[in-house]
Amino acid sequence: MGRGSRVRQRVAASAVVLIVGVPLVASATPGPTASTTPAVPAPPTPASDSAALTDRARHGRVIPPAIDDIEQVCVLLMSCPDLPIPPSMVPTDFASCVRGLAGQLSSPAGVSSSLLIRECGLRANSCAELRTCALRGANRTACAGRGKDSAVGYCDIDGRALSCLHEKIAGVRDCPRGGEQCSVREGQAACSLGPCPKEIAEGAPPVCSASGTRILQCEHGVLNSLDCDAFGLICSTSPGAAGGPPAAKCAPPTTPCTGTATRCDADVAVSCYNGHEVRVECGAAGMTCATTEAANRTVGACVPAAPTGAACDAAAPARCDGGSIKYCAAGTPRSFLCKTLGFNRCVGGASGAHCG
Repeated sequence: MGRGSRVRQRVAASAVVLIVGVPLVASATPGPTASTTPAVPAPPTPASDSAALTDRARHGRVIPPAIDDIEQVCVLLMSCPDLPIPPSMVPTDFASCVRGLAGQLSSPAGVSSSLLIRECGLRANSCAELRTCALRGANRTACAGRGKDSAVGYCDIDGRALSCLHEKIAGVRDCPRGGEQCSVREGQAACSLGPCPKEIAEGAPPVCSASGTRILQCEHGVLNSLDCDAFGLICSTSPGAAGGPPAAKCAPPTTPCTGTATRCDADVAVSCYNGHEVRVECGAAGMTCATTEAANRTVGACVPAAPTGAACDAAAPARCDGGSIKYCAAGTPRSFLCKTLGFNRCVGGASGAHCG
C-alpha cells in the first residue's frame, strides 16, 4: 500500500497534527486539577479527513503519527523548490525537524497544529502535491514583479492574503475560508473582519468573540482574528503566563483544568493545555506514558520502546550514507532513502543532510 493511502487511512482514524515545537516531558507531580464537569465523549470518526482531524482536537485527543510519516514531511519541506510557505517553516536540519515535529505531535499542543502541515504536509506524496495544496488555489505567478528585494503583502483577486518574496509566493492565507477579508497594512497582507468596533480598543490585549470561536485584536484600525473553530477548538480565557492577566487562547472544549503537570492514565498522557484537558494517546502509536523522562528518548508526553541495538547520539545532525539520510531519533538509528520520494541523491551540508 502506498504511503498516501496509508496516511489517509491512518488520519481518518486518528488526529494527526503537526507544528514544530518543544517536547513536553511527563512529570511525576500530581496531574491537572480538573473540575467536576464530565469529560466530552468521543464521537464516531467522521468520513472526511479534515472533519476527523478537527473532531479529534475538539474532543481533546492527540494520537501521535508514525515516525516514517514525519520523516516524509521533513524531506518535502527541506527538499522541494518554490514552496509557498514562510521561510521560517523550512527546517535546516533533518534530524532536528523530525525530533521537533515528533515532540510537538505527541504533546498536548498537538491539538492546535498548523493547518498547512495538518492539511497539506501529511497528505502530500510529492513536491507538486505539497505545493498545490499550500497555494490554496492561488495562481503560482501571482507574485510576479512583487517583493523583488523584501517581503511585501498582496491581496489576490479572490481575496487571499499573499506574502511575496523575490517575486515568488512565500505564504498564503485563504481569508474567505474563515469569513474574513484581505487587507494590506504597512506592506503586509492580513485577514481581518473589517474595521475595529468601538468596544475593542487599538492595541488592547486579544479577547474572545461573542460566539466563542475567534480570538480578536484591533491592530492598525482593523479587527484581526484567529479562527479557533478551524482547528476544532474554541476561544477560551485562561490565566496568563507568570501570573499575568488572563489571555484569550484556542483550547478544546473539554474539562477545565489548571497546572502544567502530566499524569498517566494507562498509556494515555493527560495534561492541561490552555486551561482545558488534553489526552495524548501514546499507546495508539506504540509508545507508553511515563512519569519520568527517559534520557534522549522522551517524545512529547510519550516514550517509545527502548532501542534493541546500540544507542545513538540524539543530538547529532543528519548525515548522508549513499542515497540515504542517516540520523538518530529517540536513541534509535534511522535511515530514509531519498528515492522513496523521487529524489536521486542525499546532499550533505554544514547543518546536516537533505534529499536533492
